Amino acid sequence: MGKNFLELFQQIPLRFGLLFLLVFLAGEEAKAGETGSKVSAVSPNLKTNPTVQKNIWDDLTPEVLADLGNLGFPMEMETPISGSYAEYRVHHLHMGCDFKTFHTNGIAAISPFQGYVESIGQSTKGYGSNIILKSSGSNLKAKFAHLLDFKGVRKDLDLLREALALLSGGEFQVKLSPGSYLLPKGENIARLGESGTGVSHLHFELHLPNGTLNPLPYLPLRGKDRYSPELLLLYVDTEDGVQARLTLEKKGEGKFSLPGNQKLNLAGGVRFRLGAYDLMTSRNKNNLFFAGIYKDEAPLYERSFRGMTYEEARIHHDIFDSNRSSLNPPVYVYNLFPAKGPSIDLRNFETGSTVKLILKASDHAGNHSILPLEIEVGSVNSKKTSITKTEFTSTDGVLKIKTPAKTTYGQGSLIFKKIEKLEEDLKLPEGLKSKTSIYELESSDLSWVGEAELTWRGAALGKKDGIYIYDKASKKWSALKQKGSVGLLTKLGALAILTDDAKPAVNYPYLITRHRRIKGQEEEGVEERLYSVSDTGSGYAGGAEVLLEGEVYPSEFDADRKMLIVKFPKTFAAWKKYMLLQIRIKDRAGNSSDWFTDLVRF
Repeated sequence: MGKNFLELFQQIPLRFGLLFLLVFLAGEEAKAGETGSKVSAVSPNLKTNPTVQKNIWDDLTPEVLADLGNLGFPMEMETPISGSYAEYRVHHLHMGCDFKTFHTNGIAAISPFQGYVESIGQSTKGYGSNIILKSSGSNLKAKFAHLLDFKGVRKDLDLLREALALLSGGEFQVKLSPGSYLLPKGENIARLGESGTGVSHLHFELHLPNGTLNPLPYLPLRGKDRYSPELLLLYVDTEDGVQARLTLEKKGEGKFSLPGNQKLNLAGGVRFRLGAYDLMTSRNKNNLFFAGIYKDEAPLYERSFRGMTYEEARIHHDIFDSNRSSLNPPVYVYNLFPAKGPSIDLRNFETGSTVKLILKASDHAGNHSILPLEIEVGSVNSKKTSITKTEFTSTDGVLKIKTPAKTTYGQGSLIFKKIEKLEEDLKLPEGLKSKTSIYELESSDLSWVGEAELTWRGAALGKKDGIYIYDKASKKWSALKQKGSVGLLTKLGALAILTDDAKPAVNYPYLITRHRRIKGQEEEGVEERLYSVSDTGSGYAGGAEVLLEGEVYPSEFDADRKMLIVKFPKTFAAWKKYMLLQIRIKDRAGNSSDWFTDLVRF
């Protein structure tokens, strides 16, 4: 940093006063990011039980509306959407919008309105390097996360970031004086990257004092979204224990039906859950913008993702079914009922009568999908207990599951089904062998957030053995995290103990991911090579063997990209034009890959 940094450092006490007293060393605020609550990083002084406004977008001030109506795009070019607002994540909701940078770093981040830098932060997880801008004309704020650095038109801002990182050990979140870094609209403020959690992309949020807004209705998007949401599954739970999982049939664009247009026979309080996603312009599977259920056009339940209070974001288990929603590929399962009630109570209708409902879903561009339902009202057989159970055992006593006591919801149960004949969908990939029977796990009016403990009676797990789950959404077997002999379960699916004899592999990455930075923004004096790491079974164990010209050579593992990064000083070119690189890896079961060989040209 040299002389420029020393000159800046002398000015810091005069310009920022008590700035350094605000540095949080690995505290809760710095750790929140995208892997924790979105509240602490932006609004740490929220009351525990604030008054929740029904819709935070209903009473926007003229000043905020003016800023939103003139909002600029937050990067130097419009790219496809890779993640939408309020999408389900395992421990939180995704309270911003992601835009692709095609796995490269260095693209300019642009100020969407006139204002100033309110705060800057840095962390190894979550948001990574981030900036919050405050509008000079309203209380609207914009947050940019996962930045490469703060190298925009104000070079001294990145020098400040480096100074704070040195003083704090790399973890900080600080508030700056309002007059320190003024920015006109359209100014280059930083460079996009992949700090924190995830591969390189722009994560962009819009904040108000009491919550966040979905950026999509307000950004000047040129791409036209013509795809209606895809409705995949309907889950039905009734008060007297009826449970159904129905795969929906697509009849046309935006038109769906139950299999064979069947009529449902239900009674008492009924809860509906909808498995769906929206493609948008990116053809990625993203979150819906709106979902609701209606009788005679009157809403029984509605959920809009135009915006959300901080309090709503905390209780995302009220919105999504945590154990059925999947991230890879994304299929979100929406609870179409209030937290403490049914979607509809059929005791209000005469037994034998027919009730017609319509489920509706839409995206931010106004594309709609509908699912008509026809219900024949039956009589309630018995009322379920009002006690929430947390311990469940299969009928043969082999499997026992204990869900988290504080984060289990509903008065239903877990359902175990022993699979006698392996279905085509559950076919094991080459190299994985089953040691036990396979059990399908479903739920009826019960969900949990976090890790449930799974005990498999009589299981003798060898070094290559593990408890695996088959996720129907991703159509993939994956090993559960384990604590000793106990498996840690967050999803529903098929369960089995599998032996892993599959070799892991090292290969070249796809062409689009071969460089982490755009041309002209490469790391000075260093040339990089990226190599993809894959494994069918237990997963990469770390500790790759890397040899350069037969000698041990260092490498880094990028867990988000699932790639090894090997760096070479450019001065190697003066020594040799070609060098032989060899890589071998192991998985957690102890299986070794074949040696991968690359001829590195400088």
